[in-house]
Amino acid sequence: MTFKELFEKFTDIGKLSDEELEKGQRLEKGSVFTKVSGTVFFKAISKIKKNDIARKENAKGLDTLTVYSRGAYNKMDCYLGKNNSSGYAIKKRDLVSVFSSQKSSGSAIVQSAITNGARTLDCYAEYRNEKLSGDLYSLYSRNGFKVDTTMNTGEIGTPYTIQKGISRYVNDKEEVEIDNPVVVIFMKI
Repeated sequence: MTFKELFEKFTDIGKLSDEELEKGQRLEKGSVFTKVSGTVFFKAISKIKKNDIARKENAKGLDTLTVYSRGAYNKMDCYLGKNNSSGYAIKKRDLVSVFSSQKSSGSAIVQSAITNGARTLDCYAEYRNEKLSGDLYSLYSRNGFKVDTTMNTGEIGTPYTIQKGISRYVNDKEEVEIDNPVVVIFMKI
């Protein structure tokens, strides 16, 4: 598929009603993801994130999704699903920018990413009583990713320290919030 064909395919993203977005096609394991240019991926992910934020209380939670620059995506392997509303990028071997505005497409995305070379990732989780939980943690765990307990950097109590694959929440003032159950976990397959 040429850049022009893919670009035309995504020009209507952002023009769908909330009802049409809700009725999007669910992806099953084994679904085909098309490799696209960073430019096409950037336009798709930006519009999907913007649409999700506009849905307010019906949003899928894409407000925390990291969107890199167009130039950064041009240096990654980027993939979009056949439903035009799910995708991911691989930066070297790191799975980044995973998104979907459709329910129950997560396993299809992760399995495709693994097939295309993703071996590491980081995501938000909750850490209480020395146990991890959360939707993203569960999704990635179900698909073979494990917390990289060999990752240890920094000194305990300082911002962005990673201990046994877990980094505590750091607020806008660069303070570590030890009692906050939200953490970033680093996983590998």
